[in-house]
Amino acid sequence: MRGVSVQGGRWRGVSLAGQTFRLLHLARVSLEECDLSNCEWELPMLEEVVLEGCRLTGFRLRGGKATELRLKNCHGQYTQFEGAQLKDARFEGCQLGDCSFLRCELDRSRFVDCDLRGAVLSGVRLKGADLRGCRIDGIRASLDDLSGSILDPRQAAAVLAGQAEISVREMGEAP
Repeated sequence: MRGVSVQGGRWRGVSLAGQTFRLLHLARVSLEECDLSNCEWELPMLEEVVLEGCRLTGFRLRGGKATELRLKNCHGQYTQFEGAQLKDARFEGCQLGDCSFLRCELDRSRFVDCDLRGAVLSGVRLKGADLRGCRIDGIRASLDDLSGSILDPRQAAAVLAGQAEISVREMGEAP
């Protein structure tokens, strides 16, 4: 579908699985427990949009801009965010294993209690993005990609170990 615009409202339990939307405009819209698996949003404009408890497996967001985007308790393995402006976005309790953020602007975004294991971050901007407390084991990102982000000490050690092929061990632990 092309040029769909929705101003205000709450959708609950709606399935948009496999649908493609180009130039989608959502403003002050809440999607709760919706199925967006294998759905594609190309060049969307998202303003004050909340996705809560949604299924996002294989969801793809290409280009576009989001202001005050919030994802809460969403399941989005293999989700792809590509070339999108997601500044100040908030991801809470999301399962985003093996997802990808490619050429996205995620400045000041917050990831709270998210599973980002195996995620790919490439060509991203993370100035002030807070990833503390998230599971990032196996994250695929260069130090340049992570530049400007906020990590907790455990995450920083894991990233350095992965980048420099070093071992991080407690004192008294066998080599």
